[in-house]
Amino acid sequence: MPDSRLSTEALLGDVETQLETVDQHLMGGDALALQGASMQLRQVSLAFARVLEAALSAEVFDMPFRRRIEHVAGRLTQQREHLARRNAMVERALASLLRPAQAPTYSVPGQGMPLAGIH
Repeated sequence: MPDSRLSTEALLGDVETQLETVDQHLMGGDALALQGASMQLRQVSLAFARVLEAALSAEVFDMPFRRRIEHVAGRLTQQREHLARRNAMVERALASLLRPAQAPTYSVPGQGMPLAGIH
């Protein structure tokens, strides 16, 4: 199982590195870079989860390694909450800048009354 431990530890390191990258882009406000970093985080997290699932049954992890895993899980939860808040802020800002379009009416420009009886 040492190989499993080493590959799992390497993947955990990748997840931690990618968490840092997402944090940086989240604070920097670069939406495209954040999107790319988030996609990469998702990929390394899924790879880590697959390896972790197999390795957990073997109980090859000591307490410090388990604490790292718990820390990463906590950070992922925090990032998800931060992204949800950021999304809500952006939507509110867009709504205040881009007012909803008025509903189309059947009226003659310059006159407030709709045309009635025109077929």
